Amino acid sequence: MGRKLLSFAALVGVGTTVLIGVVAGQADVNAFTKSLRAEVDSRTKGKVASPETMNVFSSKDHVRGKYVRNPKLWCADLVPQLTGCAAWKPPKEYAGELFGGVMITPRHILFCRHSHPAWDGGWMKVQPQIIRFVTADSKTVDMKLIANADAKDPDLDLCVGLLHEDVPQNIHIVPIMPRMTKSLLQKLADNKIQDLAVSQANTRPDGRKHEAMVYTSDSGRNALASGPWGHSIYAGDSGTPRFYLTKAGLGLHQITGAGSVHDNLSRVEALIEACDDSAIARGVLKKRTGLKPKILNVTVPSP
Repeated sequence: MGRKLLSFAALVGVGTTVLIGVVAGQADVNAFTKSLRAEVDSRTKGKVASPETMNVFSSKDHVRGKYVRNPKLWCADLVPQLTGCAAWKPPKEYAGELFGGVMITPRHILFCRHSHPAWDGGWMKVQPQIIRFVTADSKTVDMKLIANADAKDPDLDLCVGLLHEDVPQNIHIVPIMPRMTKSLLQKLADNKIQDLAVSQANTRPDGRKHEAMVYTSDSGRNALASGPWGHSIYAGDSGTPRFYLTKAGLGLHQITGAGSVHDNLSRVEALIEACDDSAIARGVLKKRTGLKPKILNVTVPSP
């Protein structure tokens, strides 16, 4: 009899432990979800969605290389972290933010494979191939793209480019979100958690230009959201970097048109090495840079 009672008590103890773990895990997910929502809502609250509050720049002149940051941007406090998003690149048919990229190491820039400046050999045809950034205080920084490597896997639509030297310290290197489970991503989608997207699109059917505009988007979909702070996906959105707004700052999690980045870290690192090897073969780099992307220092729950 004593053994039966002991076995039952042990079983209850195990069940309680599992239950506590489930409840704690759910609490962590709820807290994480609430935190992400608050980071967006606290910035859009009391503001009206319009070009005045969504344009990255108050004015821009790609030809003269003159840009003025928009102080009324709904997330203006995050501008220093958005400086790693490319603002311009040639050749003429792609001039502007279209097919832009985002810095993931001091020398490497991440693109969508099917839409980037070198996808048709553009950087071979036009020398130097300029990738332009704009500092938080509206200073122009032009860098040269000297090599690139496209992912060979059909399910990885990414490309990494190599710049001729490190970007200056006032150009932000964007950290990547820690890996998130499919279960967590589904919960974020179910709760309609929004992320931040810096649009790469050009002119849309309505005649308006959407280059360098900051939208919110449905984080669980490979599409941008409708509503006052979002827009429907359209040709030219490929390459749009998308970030979660966390207490630790912006974390890159997806490239529109290319899919997720956070769960392909090892393959992104392999692309960086392949890009370096391409540069070595072309005689523009002596040895591998040894650089790797940083992971955002934020705790991600595992439901």
